[in-house]
Amino acid sequence: MRPITFAIILVGLVSLVLLLTSTNVFSLLPEQHKFINIDNPSNDIDCVACHSRIRAELDNSDLHGNFSCEDCHRFEGTGIIFAEGGSLATSGEEAHAAYTPRCLDCHDSDGATVAGEYATPARAFCDENYGCEYSAHKALVAKANESSMSVGENEACLVCHTNYSCELDYSYFKGISYNLSSWSFGTSFSYSGQRDYTANWGKSGAKHVFLSLDKIDCTKCHENIYEALVTGTNGDPDDYLTHAPIEISHRGSSGRHWDTGNPWGHDRYHYVPYENRAESVNNSYCYECHNVNKYADDNPSLPYDLASVATDTNSSNVHCAEALWCQTCHGRTKTKKVIDNPDYPSGADKAEGHSDTSGYGDFVDDVTSNYARTFQGDICMGCHEAAVHPSSGSGTEECQRCHGSNQTSGGNADVYIESEPSGYATNN
Repeated sequence: MRPITFAIILVGLVSLVLLLTSTNVFSLLPEQHKFINIDNPSNDIDCVACHSRIRAELDNSDLHGNFSCEDCHRFEGTGIIFAEGGSLATSGEEAHAAYTPRCLDCHDSDGATVAGEYATPARAFCDENYGCEYSAHKALVAKANESSMSVGENEACLVCHTNYSCELDYSYFKGISYNLSSWSFGTSFSYSGQRDYTANWGKSGAKHVFLSLDKIDCTKCHENIYEALVTGTNGDPDDYLTHAPIEISHRGSSGRHWDTGNPWGHDRYHYVPYENRAESVNNSYCYECHNVNKYADDNPSLPYDLASVATDTNSSNVHCAEALWCQTCHGRTKTKKVIDNPDYPSGADKAEGHSDTSGYGDFVDDVTSNYARTFQGDICMGCHEAAVHPSSGSGTEECQRCHGSNQTSGGNADVYIESEPSGYATNN
């Protein structure tokens, strides 16, 4: 054996002996044998050492920024036993160091106090089966609960209340057609096609960046309705809008909150002037119908009594928005029932047939009782959108179809109305 080869082997053997007999054993992870003292009941382990990104998200939150990791992830209100040190040390039962909380653990029907703050109950969603059918977002919450990606309903809460991203797919009918004969439906009523709409949220994906309520934008999901309201559809957009636009602080010459700026000179209820739409169609606008109770609370100085209208709705029982239809406010016995139209006082032949059982039928209640809620608003809109007024005919001939001298000679039309986003309607 050559001397140099022997020397190399000898050095290798000596190194191996020293490695195996040395008291300073090599550690793959530095300080891996330095154990943290957890004798105190509170957590002494630094969660942020591994979860610094989440801490940074909380620091950028409008809400919950003052919470520690333990406030949510070791919340004792659920009865879960976590690991604790001390003389009565335990490794925990349902969870060792932390659990993934449900939003409703704190925001349930009783609420909870966390880090000195009271968690307001998520009305309706904290009730059995996520509340009643008139809660507009019940289906979203129930769907999240079925998802393998979600803990309970959390995914639904996060898509509105944080910067978390979500893609939502909507499918709904394309349009409806029906025939009116003396304010009663004829044998013709049908719906056509299917329209698909996907809402892609341009959010950052940060589940721990909680938003203040004024930063939650309804149109993030309902962009199709926003576009229909703001841009209208075929024809002059100042004469025609879909989705029943609500009036804002615009006064006509009579002091009422609607105007007559259309080719027929008619009072227009629920109307936003064209030049104001982009800025006026916002959350507050949506609440005026979909959460009347909240809108009335936020606007105590309105020139009309919206608080009375709120008693007709279920808006005080929902978390954010109520699923409704025209009859919610305009049905018989309601504050804004159709026969209270100030242009046609009680006893006049015109307009009584909408909901007056002593007159020529009960049109509003007929629609409510016999047609799915999905169609009810569109049935009303088939007559009440300006664009469906016929442009053909001479003089008042076409007007007489709906506005005859009495109910028996009016209310005769074939109507087709298409849902958002195109929303185009015709009235033949």
